Amino acid sequence: MDGFTGFKAATTEELPDAVPVMGPFHVIRLAGDALENCRRRIQHDIFGRRGMRGDPLHHARRTLLTGTKFLTDKQQTRLEALFPDERHVHVEATWSVYQDMITAYRQEDRRLGKFFLQHTIDRIITGVPAGLIELRKLGRTLKQRTADVLGYFDRPGTSNGPTEAINGRSSTSAAPPSASGTSHTMSPDPASKPEDSDPTYTLVREEPHLPDLSNCSTR
Repeated sequence: MDGFTGFKAATTEELPDAVPVMGPFHVIRLAGDALENCRRRIQHDIFGRRGMRGDPLHHARRTLLTGTKFLTDKQQTRLEALFPDERHVHVEATWSVYQDMITAYRQEDRRLGKFFLQHTIDRIITGVPAGLIELRKLGRTLKQRTADVLGYFDRPGTSNGPTEAINGRSSTSAAPPSASGTSHTMSPDPASKPEDSDPTYTLVREEPHLPDLSNCSTR
């Protein structure tokens, strides 16, 4: 399932013996949202406005969500220019956690992946300064759902992708046709894409790296 607590509550009530598993796609989506929100916050703190063409953080928004294995030379150079700027230290820290979580899911050894993700979750629950508000929010969410997140490694391949696909088709098949014979409600549900159920869909980072977070609140 995804992170909606209503699904968890309903499942626990109706299927008390079932083991809930939070899908990798949804877990990484939470981390990616934290990274995007952090980037936007720092962008506004620096310029007092939303990102515009030519702003370094705005220019790097897609690069930040790309795994280093897939970075072009130009994108790598862009990150190398972005992170040394002390104003961007919160973005670098959040980016590193995002990439470490991806790395955990891509481990061939499930026990190692589970250990690595548990370590990452513990780190952001207990070791993140107050200034890193997006990571602290992510930590609170993951703390509540740690067992569900780590459950994936004991039951690899568990996915709600097929259910999401069925739900998407059901919601669109009942929609009345528009005057032109087509409807915007017939657009494919993004959650129904088959790659959403595949943890390898999220781009991978080769080497886990987390900068020293102890100074993030003061730099």
